[in-house]
Amino acid sequence: MATTAERCDALLRWVEDGGGCLHPSIEIYHDEVTKGSFRVKDSCSIGVDDAIVNLPLFKTLSYLDAINGHPELSFSSSSLQNNEGRTYFSKQFIQTIPPHVVGRFFLMQEYLLGSESKWWPYIRTLPQPEHMGTLLPVMWPSDDVEFLRGTNAYDAIQDIKSTLKREHKSAMKMLPERYHSEFTRPLYYWAYSIYTSRSFRPSLILPKSISQNLPCELDDFSILLPLYDIGNHSPLAKIAWTTDEQTQICTLKSRQRYSAGEQVFNNYGMKTNVELLLGYGFILPEDDGLHNDYVHIKTKADPDAGDLAATHVVSLRPMAHQSSFVGRSKLLGVDSLSCLPCFSHIQDTLVAALYESITKGEEETNDVSLTEIMRGRIPAEILEKIVNSLGAKLSIDLEDLEANEPEYEAANRNQELAERYREQCRNVMQNALRSLMAGPVELA
Repeated sequence: MATTAERCDALLRWVEDGGGCLHPSIEIYHDEVTKGSFRVKDSCSIGVDDAIVNLPLFKTLSYLDAINGHPELSFSSSSLQNNEGRTYFSKQFIQTIPPHVVGRFFLMQEYLLGSESKWWPYIRTLPQPEHMGTLLPVMWPSDDVEFLRGTNAYDAIQDIKSTLKREHKSAMKMLPERYHSEFTRPLYYWAYSIYTSRSFRPSLILPKSISQNLPCELDDFSILLPLYDIGNHSPLAKIAWTTDEQTQICTLKSRQRYSAGEQVFNNYGMKTNVELLLGYGFILPEDDGLHNDYVHIKTKADPDAGDLAATHVVSLRPMAHQSSFVGRSKLLGVDSLSCLPCFSHIQDTLVAALYESITKGEEETNDVSLTEIMRGRIPAEILEKIVNSLGAKLSIDLEDLEANEPEYEAANRNQELAERYREQCRNVMQNALRSLMAGPVELA
């Protein structure tokens, strides 16, 4: 059986055979902490604008490969993998089932083909279905998931599982009976986990020559980028993703310098720890320069105003603190950084949503700006109601977290990770409640 290093070497050769490459000063490094990562080789360095990875588009894997060259569909692109001689899903299946689900079934199909798949050098480097119980929380055993009860993550896991079950059931109704023994729900969960933890949005990758001719909306599916996806996440990493229209090669570029021995990061975007936990199976620890600890609060839609339900964040530290990097990125405006102390940990959109809810139908309050609300330049009774509403919500959530403390000590990695996340949630809510206790004092 091939070792991890041997499989990664084979993956690199497969990418290079197609015209791609990994920067010669970078190696794929394996350890118990990162599992797999990019690292600068000894006595080497990486400069600004150096290409970390070059990957031809025909090495990518997605929904597009399920439809490219389909005899009953009009989509065809020479930039993607040649599917000559392959077995396609039916036209009815592809046109009825959502593109992101079709993409997962295509990955399942290629996995089941084993070494006969054109993507096998990539697929064999992925976490395999039998090992998924230690990766994303949606795949954890129920005893491990229980350690998340009382947090944002626990409720999200229940919703995700319900959605996955429904998607798989609907898709299987569209497939012939011979597929049913192999395209199982656990394998569908695996495909979901691979796409969720490793894929990229088409709008960030696809050139116009492909994106303009899609039979669906551009970001109705996602794309797996072999080799590209080995890079680990840092919200502070300066990177660029580009695709050359002529060569059809997508490139991961560094926008900063790295020295010998340093890990070279990708940047998955402004994601909080609960988003990283659910989507990638890890959380970032807190330090003086960066924290990623936020609790999400959802507000209900206002049918009369045509608003959609929104999610807002509460931060461990004030949004104005330099370490609240992700939180600041979610603010509507920089003026919100200069706010009442009681609002310092709260996303401005949540304060605004509460203001609108409390003052609904009062015409004289319609012209108040977000800055005025955040600085307390509103009627005192309205300000007090906002503060009380925030305090009540956070108090209830904190009580729920504490009421659902695990009954026994963590016994494995999943449970230890859940314990760390629970502690972060507790700290966020306690800090925010302390700031709210400062009271609604208007800024000068």
